[in-house]
Amino acid sequence: MNALDFLEIRLHEQTVGYLVSLSQGQNRLYFSPDYIHDKNRATFSLTTHKNFANHQKLLSTPWVRWQRLHPVLSNLLPEGALRQLLAQSLKVHIDNEFLLLDPFPNQQHIML
Repeated sequence: MNALDFLEIRLHEQTVGYLVSLSQGQNRLYFSPDYIHDKNRATFSLTTHKNFANHQKLLSTPWVRWQRLHPVLSNLLPEGALRQLLAQSLKVHIDNEFLLLDPFPNQQHIML
């Protein structure tokens, strides 16, 4: 992994934002301005839905986590024995969720 790795997060062919993995295990999800301002955007999570009271604030602020990802993305990963098998096959730590979500580092995008 480089000092800076990223994944483009797309939902229904629209860029939602970018998940960035910084050194020391920090992960940040930045939402795309086009996604934030699109009144017809697909719903990424209930808290980012346009009818949710604080959606603008949530979308304008990076979602920062250490090692693990924000639960919206973390919940896409397998649990238990399947997670352990995935981590072993990728030769990464079981808690390094960015690398578990990005088994093909040259592709740079995740389609949801």
